[in-house]
Amino acid sequence: MLDKRSLKLLDIINGECKGDGYKIFAYSDLSLMMPDGLELSAEEIKASIFTLKEREFISVKYEDAEEVCVCPLPKGRLIFENRLDEEIEKQVSARKYFLYSAVGALVGGVLSSAITFIIFFALRGL
Repeated sequence: MLDKRSLKLLDIINGECKGDGYKIFAYSDLSLMMPDGLELSAEEIKASIFTLKEREFISVKYEDAEEVCVCPLPKGRLIFENRLDEEIEKQVSARKYFLYSAVGALVGGVLSSAITFIIFFALRGL
């Protein structure tokens, strides 16, 4: 599994590379595109790009000391689509659990009130 920084780098590459074409990135530009809290140095970006390439998330056409030419592969694009599907599924299941718990609480409240009502009048009639 990829760490948060590599996933964000892959997300940036996916966002910048529209279609099936390659795009040239300067390591300094990629470093500036990273959000606060996930900053990477140029060396760390090179290591992350190597990891993404080895795991077949991206294709690297060429790279030098300053720039890299990359294109996301289908596996790299699918990882975010699968995550989106998982998030949607979690939201739907969370709604179901909320509905089930609300109905359960309502039924439990009605049953406990009915039992209390029956016991109160049964003891009063004695």
